[in-house]
Amino acid sequence: MKKIGMIVPTLDNSFFSELAFRVQKALGERNAATYVVSTNNNAETELEYLNEFRKAGMDGVISVSALQEINKDVIGDLPLVWIDRIPASNHEIPYVANDDCHAMELATECLINKGCRNILFMTGFVKDSQNNPRLEGYRKALEAHGIEYDPRYVMKREGKRPTEEETGGLAVFAIKNGLKADGIITSSERAAFGATRALQKIGYFVPEDIRLICFDNSPFAAMTSPSLTTLDRKPERMAEIASDLILAKADGRHDISVKNTVTVELIERGSTR
Repeated sequence: MKKIGMIVPTLDNSFFSELAFRVQKALGERNAATYVVSTNNNAETELEYLNEFRKAGMDGVISVSALQEINKDVIGDLPLVWIDRIPASNHEIPYVANDDCHAMELATECLINKGCRNILFMTGFVKDSQNNPRLEGYRKALEAHGIEYDPRYVMKREGKRPTEEETGGLAVFAIKNGLKADGIITSSERAAFGATRALQKIGYFVPEDIRLICFDNSPFAAMTSPSLTTLDRKPERMAEIASDLILAKADGRHDISVKNTVTVELIERGSTR
């Protein structure tokens, strides 16, 4: 039985925990064991885990990376596959990810087509060193519809307090400081819950006053009131592809696809009606 390590930024996030579960399931079906660790969004901790996995004789690693870039000498001959995030590298490392730029275009255009013109983008916690293709997609959609980009409408969490608390605080701050928001896109469902609850306390309601879209599409998205319009990132499919890639690399195969993109699906529900 092959032993595969998996590195995630945090397990306190429904998408990453779902991804880890799906990878463990997919690898188990392929007669491989999974060892999951969390870095708490710390790039140095990720490097330490990569080194420990290599010393422990792991057959490979699947990583949701917090690194901006990685060099060959850091990982040596350890088979490695990126999932969700793609650091720069001085050699080819296979990856499976969504096209986050396109996903954000879908979300922004959905709100614009429903009449929104002042759309808050709650980016979640993104380190300054990390690329943000979602921001690129947001700007592209605004430009395509003749709406001027205003950086005040892009709000980034500090990552110091719970997701829902920080996101809710940012949403209220935006409204109280004169931003005339009629749409919100959040990075996760927890962020959406936080924004919705905080806005209700100051008399703003979804979708009557502000329409809302979020990433992830867990089962809870359809259970809330209103139900959440979401971007389904297909974690099960991502896990299956990543599992096949890492096992192929562990077997020394070279006939594998380096660039693997899983299409995101926009699922409309009550929060954008």
